[in-house]
Amino acid sequence: MTKETQQSQKNCENVGVEFSPKGDASRTLAQPNLLTTNLVLCSGIMSASFWKAPAYEVPIDKAVRVELLRLHNRDIIPENGWPESFWNYVQDRKLLDGEEAQHVIQLFQKLSPGEPARCHMPPWGLAFYDETELLFTTTLCFECSNAYIYTVHGKDIRAFDVSETHAKELLTFLKQEFPLS
Repeated sequence: MTKETQQSQKNCENVGVEFSPKGDASRTLAQPNLLTTNLVLCSGIMSASFWKAPAYEVPIDKAVRVELLRLHNRDIIPENGWPESFWNYVQDRKLLDGEEAQHVIQLFQKLSPGEPARCHMPPWGLAFYDETELLFTTTLCFECSNAYIYTVHGKDIRAFDVSETHAKELLTFLKQEFPLS
């Protein structure tokens, strides 16, 4: 192991992340924060084990309805003014309940952590509701494997594995409901 590789591994260990010397430096976070900046500086790539699944620490278990969303400009939506400002980016909406909603909720809940890329140009979003109120929203980009999660606590980015079964099924469902032009 070279001296640089040893230092990179030590840097990763200092921030509690598994070191992966096989990574591609272009697959880093689009909007880095202090933690991700430190991870990038460790010269290895964050493994999928670092990333939390999109449903991690959101009240998905309370969701009984889901709204499918087609987004206008495929932009990263700012968190300021959530949820009111979020709706300005929505072109079309379709509310699901019953079995159809449960199917989409389960697909989202079962998305596996993945490794992100940088684009995040989401064509679709989802809004999850309990019986009476909005729980959280998300935007999904199947090109970069990113999901931005929006809650009353702010915005968070999660990476998901677009090659696994649940992601493929969710993508197919979204394409059927809101085909891309």
